[in-house]
Amino acid sequence: TLRAELEQLRLQLDPHFLFNALNGLAEEIPEHPDAALEMLRHLTAYLRHSLDGIDHTVVTVSNEVAGLAAYLGVQRARCGNRLRTRLDVMHDAAQRRIASFLLQPLVENAVKHGRREDGLELRVDIRLSGDTLHIDVENTGPLDTTRRPARRQRPGIGLENVRRRLALHYPDRHAFSLTESGEGARDKKVTARLELRGEPCGS
Repeated sequence: TLRAELEQLRLQLDPHFLFNALNGLAEEIPEHPDAALEMLRHLTAYLRHSLDGIDHTVVTVSNEVAGLAAYLGVQRARCGNRLRTRLDVMHDAAQRRIASFLLQPLVENAVKHGRREDGLELRVDIRLSGDTLHIDVENTGPLDTTRRPARRQRPGIGLENVRRRLALHYPDRHAFSLTESGEGARDKKVTARLELRGEPCGS
């Protein structure tokens, strides 16, 4: 059924993030116990968010953003001031319904592949125009079109998961693009852009 497929796709993201977060936590404990404790607090918040929404493939934008904030909290605890993040949500968009964990792989992708030499800047901007949600996930760095999937990466995780869930939640009612802007190497930015028209399928 549609619900079963949506739930399967959503759940593919949780173990992937948990595995990475726990590995990062283990690395920080010996030399940076305070950072490890902060990571643990954010990870607990993220898991609470995940478990609270386990029966829902659709949530509000504010709920989705709360999960992103917890995820980014874990990453900031690891990276310190090398990671600068901003979450901008238009007031009218906050209570709009959206597929749960739809934005997680886009943000995780930005953190994983963004340029870090001068610090990684990441911005999530969510706006509502009429019946359409406009979402930008932007990070510093170039778009690596030659990158091959990691050998250990589970099928369905990442951008392919996003595309499949868009097809299921917003059939013929979405647009998704991944683009690069900027001239010099240090000015490069990558933007993942979503347009979601109408209410998502699911519950």
